[in-house]
Amino acid sequence: MTGSNTNRNPRYPSDFKLNVINLIQASTSYLDRYATALGQVQRVRMVAPNATFAEAYAFAEADLGILQNREEIQWLFELVRAARPRVVLEIGLDLGGTFFLWSRAAASDAHLIAIDARETGRFGDWSPFHLVGKSFAVDSQRVSLMMGADSHSEATRERVATLLGGRPVDFLFIDGDHSRDGVWQDFNMYSPLVTPGGLIAFHDISPNPAESTQGVARFWREFTSKYETEERVLGHDQGYGIGIYRVRGSHSSTSPISSGNRGDD
Repeated sequence: MTGSNTNRNPRYPSDFKLNVINLIQASTSYLDRYATALGQVQRVRMVAPNATFAEAYAFAEADLGILQNREEIQWLFELVRAARPRVVLEIGLDLGGTFFLWSRAAASDAHLIAIDARETGRFGDWSPFHLVGKSFAVDSQRVSLMMGADSHSEATRERVATLLGGRPVDFLFIDGDHSRDGVWQDFNMYSPLVTPGGLIAFHDISPNPAESTQGVARFWREFTSKYETEERVLGHDQGYGIGIYRVRGSHSSTSPISSGNRGDD
């Protein structure tokens, strides 16, 4: 019969072969990412639970990435370590550097929760980023990563409340949405979860803002007109700066304005 040779030796369509190649390349890429993540996990576990700031910062800077002025974040780290919070909530996880610092400053049984809008990929809780973040926990600590979550969503706040299980937050670090309204919304939504005497910290409050931090600087000017605060703004770089507020009996109460500390002494 004529025309039968083509049926005896079928060829794979070019688009099929291309799909196979793409699948192999994607699988190799994921395997490489998991190999990198497992290496990071091993190095995380080498950082002692009672690591000094210098030790913890050196790891965060070299292995994770941390967008902070070293002296400013050291000031906050020591304040957090002195408080030994049992519940930590960070809004704006980014590279994970500061979140790692809190794991080494918090109590040995602390629950550390992070909210970030970034998605972690198709494997969710089993993604390389998730595996590294979960490994930050030491002793009896727990880590909860809420990735792909909008901190301004009521559903996200409800998820946080569920994770807390009635426990108050001892330390809240706000470093997410950098618009003026966005920072106010994070404060208004999550500060009621913070226990009286608890600590709330804000990043990028410098009055010499970068283009991306102008909203936070404006927020901080308004905030300091209502609440007693402290701050560290060091160096001459645009942006950066850390401000803190210690929660009083209620958020409706105001107290005399502190002169703060801008690192001039």
